[in-house]
Amino acid sequence: MAGKKDRAVVAVISDLTRSQAAQISKDIMRAKDKHAPLGRGTIATGERSTVGALIQGGIKKRIGG
Repeated sequence: MAGKKDRAVVAVISDLTRSQAAQISKDIMRAKDKHAPLGRGTIATGERSTVGALIQGGIKKRIGG
């Protein structure tokens, strides 16, 4: 029997170039698809000064589910 689906992961990684941010986002999406294909999520990248807005609901890309 599978465990309860009551967990979430939130990560903020800063001091990246635009290219590094894109690659890490791509890797996260691939990992999500591999480990939790039915899981739902959003991912966002932006300037370090807008991290608060990104977390609260800025522009995001929906992944999965």
